[in-house]
Formats: sequence, C-alpha cells, structure tokens
Amino acid sequence: MRAFIGAATSAGQGGPAAGIIVADIEKGVVTPVGEPALQGVDNPMYLALSPDARVLYTVHETEDGMVSAWALDGDVPRPLGRPRPTGGRWPCHLSVHPGGRHLFTADYLSGSVSVLPIGADGSLGDATHVVQHEGGGPDAGRQDGPHAHMIVTDEARGHVLAADLGTDTVYRYVLDEGSGRLTLADEIATSPGAGPRHLVVRDRYAYVVTELASTVAVVDLTAPAVVAEVATHVDDGRGPSHPSAIRLSPDGRFLYVANRFVDDIAVLSVDGPDVALVGAVPCGGAHPRDLELDPSGEYLYVANQFSDQLVSFRVDQRTGLPEPTGHVLSTPSPSYVLFG
Repeated sequence: MRAFIGAATSAGQGGPAAGIIVADIEKGVVTPVGEPALQGVDNPMYLALSPDARVLYTVHETEDGMVSAWALDGDVPRPLGRPRPTGGRWPCHLSVHPGGRHLFTADYLSGSVSVLPIGADGSLGDATHVVQHEGGGPDAGRQDGPHAHMIVTDEARGHVLAADLGTDTVYRYVLDEGSGRLTLADEIATSPGAGPRHLVVRDRYAYVVTELASTVAVVDLTAPAVVAEVATHVDDGRGPSHPSAIRLSPDGRFLYVANRFVDDIAVLSVDGPDVALVGAVPCGGAHPRDLELDPSGEYLYVANQFSDQLVSFRVDQRTGLPEPTGHVLSTPSPSYVLFG
C-alpha cells in the first residue's frame, strides 16, 4: 500500500529532511520508493489527498503560510499550478472538503482558518475566505491568542470543525460551496486551559485530544457540548505529555493518542460517550508527532520526529494494545503518515 510521510525540512526538530517520503507499506514494513519528493518545499509537515486520491496537497509550515498541489500521475509527484498563500501564518493542518472543490487550512500562529478553491485539474486558486479567530485562554504561555490547529468536515451534520488550542474552542462552520465562504454555526467550549488540538468524529461524537490538559474531551455533536473528559496519561512523575495526534480504529473500539515528552502511545477504549484509558506503550523513539493505523487496523505507524524514526507496531485486536514489530525506518523528522 502506498503512503506519504510528511517531514520538517528545518533544523531543530530532528534532522532536516529533503522532502516527503513516498513509501510502500505492507504488514509493518515501510519501504521508501525513489528519492524524497516535494524537494524545495519548506516544511511539508501535513498532507491531504483529493477524494479520488489523484492529487496530493501539502502545507508549507512557515511564517508566510502557503499550500501547494501535486499530481500523482507518475512515479514522482509533479506540481499542479503554483503554491497559494493561506492568508495566515504557520499553517499546521489542511483537509479537503468531501465535495472535492475546496481545501481548508488551519494556521496556528495567526489563529485563522482559510478556504481555497480546487480547480477541475486539482490545482488551487486564491483563498475565497480567511476567518480570523479571536480571544485566548488562561495559559499565558500557550494561549496568548488564538491558535487554530485542525480543520475537518463532519460529513454527517455538514459542519466544518476547527479546533483552536488558544481559545479552548471547537468552532463549527457551514461552507457555502458556491461562494467558498464559511458561516459560523456555533462554538463548542472545552475546559479552560485544555488546548484542543486534533479530533476524530464517529457517529454523533467528536473525540478531541487536548494538548495542554492531556485529555480526550468527548463532544456530543447533537447537544452540542462536552459530555466527558478522560486523561490520556497517568501522572507518574514524568511530567506533562502534550498529546499530538488522535486516531480511531476502523472498528471504532479504540482510540490511539500520541503522548509527546513522555514518549508513549495511549490506548483508550471507546463506546459512544464512554471512553476509558486501557494502557500505554513506549513509542519506540522521541516526540511522536503523528501516528496512523493502516486501513485494516492491524498495524500502527508512529512518526517519532525528534529521533528521526518511523516505528511500526502490530495491534492486538482483542486488547487494542500495540506491540513493536521490530521494523524501524530511519528518516529525518517524520511528522505525518498518510495512506493513499
């Protein structure tokens, strides 16, 4: 199965990468294909695919935020059109609307989200809307202002969800597909100082991982409100965990959270609003920036950014706990794993 591995090209967060890695992944074994792709793109740390998997999109995680499109019609991704500005600073996440005609970005430093049109060939146009979040939170160091961290679509209800670490809020927008503009539907508050970072949606619930409180906040999207909060890390004296990514197993039974600094993977059982911490296993490296399950749910891949490793695990289908396979790909500053 083909996969794309985002990476940091700047120094200081592991070794500087030359670009993203295109790889074949099979049963825990990751085999790079050719030379690093997207060379010359600054910090292609988060990636997204078009609904037909024919176009790859990436943020350029830099002060003057940009995104670009790449055709996947050959051995090497080729540029489609020119990079476009997001209208914000340091974009850290992007996603494609299910309709395939719009790309969303979350810009961390500016605390804004943007909409860019997608042409018939998959190329990007200039932003049709940039929405600036306002406010902050009680953590003076991390919540001095808004910090948008993720933007995805809740297909069941038609909302675009934006998690903002700085304002302790999940914003719900409605996209006008004709104009490419967002209208705010409502705001879902998390606990003060929690710092919502990433989320996954299943049925009527969103499971929001909070970076500053190290919890999973369970949001009933029909209420809408937080109905439960569960720790991703037991306080054992190692300090805070600052979670990064959250994933849901294909069968919906388990959540997986990457806990940085304590460098482990938390496993939580899930049944609607009922979430419980099952256990945690070492991530096999340092600073797990991302993790991803293969479509079967049998294998888990962890991008340990600071130790320059992509580590694979086999998942026990009964307990949900991952076990190392022994396969490790040495690659500079891996930050995201995308199956395509």
